[in-house]
Amino acid sequence: MISKKKILFLFLLTFLITSCNPGYRKIDNKWAYVTYDEAAGRRVRYIEVDNETFEILKENDYAKDKSKVFYTGTIIPTADSKTFNIIGQGYSKDNFQVFMDNEIMIGANPLSFKMLDYPYSRDDNTIFCGTIPMDVKDVENFKVIRTSGGKTTALSSHFIKFNPEFSFIDTLKYNGVIYGDGQGETLTEKFDGYKKKK
Repeated sequence: MISKKKILFLFLLTFLITSCNPGYRKIDNKWAYVTYDEAAGRRVRYIEVDNETFEILKENDYAKDKSKVFYTGTIIPTADSKTFNIIGQGYSKDNFQVFMDNEIMIGANPLSFKMLDYPYSRDDNTIFCGTIPMDVKDVENFKVIRTSGGKTTALSSHFIKFNPEFSFIDTLKYNGVIYGDGQGETLTEKFDGYKKKK
């Protein structure tokens, strides 16, 4: 038979583990996104929301109200909250664009967008590595050879500085980029991350 002390201990342990998860919380009648880390402990970032329409979406990193969409407490600036929905694994979309986390997928078509194995995805004309469109000649025959679990995030301007072939990216519209270190190929091309092998 389990003693009352063991039950209390298990209850407290479960409470502590679940209460330390990041997420949206109402604190002093205001909504916030709360995180926990070893160095600073509990961090509270208050967010301005319309209380009557605010809702936390199925993946707890996302929330929205009548006019804004949030990812981990940060507004996704151009997301349309009326048509916004979560695809999964960090991808989401509205009727106008596709997002990874809180960054816009550069030139992605929300009507034909499909996830592949991370870091790759595609729409009807383009393969993407994270949010970055790739120069793939044979989109239909692209396949992922190696996936990646990590994400690198960079300011678009910094990314372009080290990758001038991507100078077409509008740094005002696309503030940041996200990419991973997977590998992909077609019948005639090979790729490391977003770069075509020579």
